[in-house]
Amino acid sequence: MSASRTFKISAPFGVAIAAGVPLLVLVSLGPVAALAGSASIVVWPLSALVGLFMALAFAELAGGYPRVNGGVAVLAADVLQPRSRALARIGQWSYWFGWSPALAINGLLVGGYIQRLTFPDAPSWTIALAASAVLVATAVVNHFGLRVGARLQVMLVVIVMAVIALLVVGALQRRAVDLGQVWPISPPQGWLTASGAVALGGALFIAGWSAYGAELALSYAARYRSGVRDAIGVLMLVAIFSLVAFALVPFFLLAVVGAPALHADPADAFLMLSERSSTLPGSVILGALVLALVIGLNMVAVASSWTLHQMSVRGDAPEFLGSLNRHGVPANALRFDVGANLVLIVLLTVVAGGNVGEVPIALLAAANVGYFVSMTLALVAAWLNHRRPVRPGLIRLRPALARLSPLLAGFNVILLLAAGAAWGWWNMLIGVVVLGATVTLATLTRGRHPVATDASLPPCFGRSAHASAHPLSVPAERKEARV
Repeated sequence: MSASRTFKISAPFGVAIAAGVPLLVLVSLGPVAALAGSASIVVWPLSALVGLFMALAFAELAGGYPRVNGGVAVLAADVLQPRSRALARIGQWSYWFGWSPALAINGLLVGGYIQRLTFPDAPSWTIALAASAVLVATAVVNHFGLRVGARLQVMLVVIVMAVIALLVVGALQRRAVDLGQVWPISPPQGWLTASGAVALGGALFIAGWSAYGAELALSYAARYRSGVRDAIGVLMLVAIFSLVAFALVPFFLLAVVGAPALHADPADAFLMLSERSSTLPGSVILGALVLALVIGLNMVAVASSWTLHQMSVRGDAPEFLGSLNRHGVPANALRFDVGANLVLIVLLTVVAGGNVGEVPIALLAAANVGYFVSMTLALVAAWLNHRRPVRPGLIRLRPALARLSPLLAGFNVILLLAAGAAWGWWNMLIGVVVLGATVTLATLTRGRHPVATDASLPPCFGRSAHASAHPLSVPAERKEARV
């Protein structure tokens, strides 16, 4: 078996890794409900539908760059770089800044639930300690290759889905679903008021961080056995499943536990759901929430490290991040990611005086500035690539679908502006300042090697000399599929 095949994964394993996308709803379910009220059951599917259309645009973009890892930001950089090297670099580091803090966010949430399960009376700093231990464990698991991390994901997904199925079936059997708790569907301030519009914009802004997440499947596109074909299939499958999950889960929870319960910690909402739909003990529910958050954490760790690796290959990040270990893993990038988030957890714990309960959503609001900047630039790049493709791709969108890209880019800019009023201009300012500092520091410390827009697979992975010399070449006889 060649080294190239040894380090590749099947499409089902790719789905398992990206399965954390629908579970990201746990991070922002409460804050979105607090802003939008019962209208949150409209916010989530709408945001997921936007994510699905974005996935179509990114699928066309990825099809033209079959050997590129690193995700949509790196793909966009290949399109934007001839026009503006600065925009290409900003898009990549914005993307990393948008996703990487999810390690600290999920870690702190996991740490809080672990403390609640094991030592409820322990001091609050033990949350940071547990979060740090989870991050280190994630790095250790993923150090041994994509397959190891994917197998772990499969086991965790099976457990979490089994618990969710028991809760759903129990609620239906006990007739715990009360549609009266859903109606009227309206934000707290009403649909036609300025404050209502701001609330909806802020809710869509936070929801987008989770609902757009299917694009993470492209972060390791060249590592699938069938290459970018598998990556695009996984991307679309996760996007469709996310649309279904984001439509049903908030609706179901709202109908069973009501809006006030959703405003609180997700654990409280699920514990109330368990009381009304099953005889499962609270420890099982909290344990399932911990596993669900670990699934998301593991997914982000994999995707973010591959993004850093490809940025280094391109010359847009320090050179040491571009190496792979003997398991085909960007180990230095993975360690850097985890290390940065360990420092972030410590700093946040110190600043918050040990009380990290409100830290995750504030951190998410700040990091989401970077994510929306990167998604806006990626949509612009997808539109430019559609108009003047560098090479034939696997698919080509029909004009009506392709024209959605600039419209969605404008939509995301509007949400970014509305976020300041909804989540506080201070949080947005922190996001802008940290993002600016990150891009500046990255520019000063970037790799000195030439920009490589080929791929992250080194020659030792079994590629021929011809393939290495022409990494992005596409057979002339391949026909595009129109979507």
